[in-house]
Amino acid sequence: MPDPADKHALREWMRRIRNEAAHQGVAPATPAEFSAKQRKRLLRSLTTGQDEVERRRLDVALTGAPTVEHTIPVSTLGPFLTHLQESVAAVAQALTGKPTSSASIPRDIRDATALSAAALFPSSFGLTIYGPPNPAEDSLFPELQSETRTVLDDAVDTVLDIVDLSEGSNQSNDMLAEQLVPLGQRALKHIGALTSGLSDAGVGLRVSWHTQGGRVRRSEWSPSGVQRVRYLCEVSDFTDSETVTITGWLGAASAFNGKVEIRSDSGEFIRASTDEELTPALHQFFNKRVEAEVEVTKVRFAGGRERKIYAVISLRNI
Repeated sequence: MPDPADKHALREWMRRIRNEAAHQGVAPATPAEFSAKQRKRLLRSLTTGQDEVERRRLDVALTGAPTVEHTIPVSTLGPFLTHLQESVAAVAQALTGKPTSSASIPRDIRDATALSAAALFPSSFGLTIYGPPNPAEDSLFPELQSETRTVLDDAVDTVLDIVDLSEGSNQSNDMLAEQLVPLGQRALKHIGALTSGLSDAGVGLRVSWHTQGGRVRRSEWSPSGVQRVRYLCEVSDFTDSETVTITGWLGAASAFNGKVEIRSDSGEFIRASTDEELTPALHQFFNKRVEAEVEVTKVRFAGGRERKIYAVISLRNI
């Protein structure tokens, strides 16, 4: 916008704005229409000409008393965005390989789940967050480029599954814990940090997740649901892992999700994730008798219940 004191420049600027509006069609009449128009304009600049369908979109509206003036403390917003990104990346790592408590998340997973805040939209306090461009060219799984699902889709859907379960009418935490615990210690740490920040600020969420083909998933997270997840993350106690040797038949294997199912000689069915280096070679062991080195971690969560998490470190045919 030019200097308001320069009347000539101001008139020229207003004339240019009118001409642009005439070429772009009818001006938006409502805040929702204005928001949609702004998103399209921002997305064009972000994608440098790529089709809008190539980028996933997450509309997040922060709700609650702190947002009644359509503002949010930076001390709440900054950590929320950081913990949201870390939670999605940690869940993606848990879904595609062995859940871990430390070590860096692989760069290809980081790239496939990178989120970018692009714009604000009318709400109590809302922002639009985009996934990375060209998810179909995800270097993690080049053989599945024709599929519409991505690592980011799986990670965000898992987070929203947790949100929906925490809002269910059934106040038992068992189903919620069964969804959380297998994600491992790292994911629970980041989800715990995310919920801790929201809970301390008294803030909830309203989310719309837009994926390929125009599909939209909507979830709402109340402060009470946030608190339920926070509690489970904080009281879940992970023991130090131990390594055991298991022999049996490997009856199911997924190189996409890094998961196997082994029926041990004792008759026990073990569902386990696999180490990242082992995952590409799973086809060599499918439907064969194997000896597996398995890392076992015990988790004790609310109510004293205990759950074991299995991760296969190595396999050999026998």
